[in-house]
Amino acid sequence: MSVGSRIKELREAKKISRNELADIIGVTVGAISNYENEVSSPKEPILFKIMAALNCDANYLFQDSIDMPSMNDKVSAPEYKIIEKYRDLDDHGQAIVNMVLEEEHKRCKKGNTSAENISEKMTEFPRQITKAAHARTDIEHTPEGKAHDDALMENDEYWK
Repeated sequence: MSVGSRIKELREAKKISRNELADIIGVTVGAISNYENEVSSPKEPILFKIMAALNCDANYLFQDSIDMPSMNDKVSAPEYKIIEKYRDLDDHGQAIVNMVLEEEHKRCKKGNTSAENISEKMTEFPRQITKAAHARTDIEHTPEGKAHDDALMENDEYWK
């Protein structure tokens, strides 16, 4: 359905004549006819007056006239919970999440989802995270956390 058809549909549903709508928004009856028949389109100030007079919004008028974003652009409730948790993280936590997300995105884009590759990455991530944590000098390490990281590094061939 076109913008003009929507204007006409709303006008008729509200039992408003073309003359009445023209008077309300300050244009000629011919202009209303042209809008409804898609001969011309209302300019922005007139469009706002039409929306006010017909008690509708631009989404309703233009829903069939423009490409609307797909549902993929919507955030689901579980995704929103992840976003909330991410926002609660400090800079270091966000950097770690970003690193993991980037690696996983690359892996999935390549289609490399074999069990061997996943196992390899699962071994590599703790090393990268530990290395990143040790590289940060501006954060305070708890004694337990530092001892854990040191033990990981000491017992892993990767660090030797």
